[in-house]
Amino acid sequence: MPPKNKVRAFKTSTTSKTTAPSNPQPPKPYLPVPKSLEPFISKLSKNYVYITHVDTKPAGFKKKIFAVPVLMNIVIVALLLLRIKIILPYYMKIVFSVMWGKTNEMTMDTSKMPTNEILREIWRRTMTFMADLLIYTFIWPWPKAFFAGRRDGNPIQWRLKLGFREKEIVVRRSRKWFIPGGDILHETPEQKLLFNNAGKAVDPIWMSEKTGYLMLNKEWDLDWKLMILATKHVETKSLRIEDFNTTIFVHDKEFGWMVIETAAAGGSLAEEENRRKIVAFKDELTAMGKENLFFRWIELVQYESSQPGGFGPDRQRETMAKAKELFESQGVDFDKFWAKVGGPRGMPGMDEM
Repeated sequence: MPPKNKVRAFKTSTTSKTTAPSNPQPPKPYLPVPKSLEPFISKLSKNYVYITHVDTKPAGFKKKIFAVPVLMNIVIVALLLLRIKIILPYYMKIVFSVMWGKTNEMTMDTSKMPTNEILREIWRRTMTFMADLLIYTFIWPWPKAFFAGRRDGNPIQWRLKLGFREKEIVVRRSRKWFIPGGDILHETPEQKLLFNNAGKAVDPIWMSEKTGYLMLNKEWDLDWKLMILATKHVETKSLRIEDFNTTIFVHDKEFGWMVIETAAAGGSLAEEENRRKIVAFKDELTAMGKENLFFRWIELVQYESSQPGGFGPDRQRETMAKAKELFESQGVDFDKFWAKVGGPRGMPGMDEM
């Protein structure tokens, strides 16, 4: 009898566990972060949203893009050094005159100076101080962060450690628009803002036009330390580079780290193929000297998809007919062109073709 009682007690506890799972899943469109990403996730801050993707632009192109901010910051540093060389003696003479009473050309003998001259000199010195304060506050931080940033690393450290590669892991981090601890699980203003900013950040057309470094904007910063860390994980084979395909990471106090499942992010093979098709579509038109057709195509699809009644198969076929007229009016054989790039399926708005 005692053994049977024990068995019943075990079964009862199992039933209660089934009705109240200890590991609940977050609501759609969120998914739990795969356990394999734990080495990377453990280094993320809960105060930010993160986006990872793999930048496949040619290494030579990345070098040219990176050369621009390098030269710009070198010029800024040179100008700042020149300013210091010019203005330092000016400030030193003021300090010697005021602090140690040494008479020099900056000494003001107010007993022998008219009031207007005193006021002009005070105004001139105040403006000089203000100009240098503004330079220190708003201009000096640029080269400082570029060459010697410590909290999140810096671009120079990133390039010196990793160089330029054909495939580079890019990690973006949200700026001040994201407020941690907000309700992002339900239809709230916080969720709307998150989906809006994240959706624009992973738009395949926008991403196809930019290398990772050019994705710095008012909504997203680049986390140089995390990009170095992610690359090191790939080099040591603790993670695969495919693990960093376009993915949005966000933390919730109830469910922990989650990824946002959207049509434009998640890094599936099908989505990667769609992105490649968009790039091939644009590159092919550019090679033909018809890059304007790419943007007119996007405008056409955006206009048609925003019309009442939705953008179903019938509307998509009508859009393709209009696009054919548009292409052929500029001397492009529409059917041959689509055959060359693999057909319209996977292009923006053409998922049901």
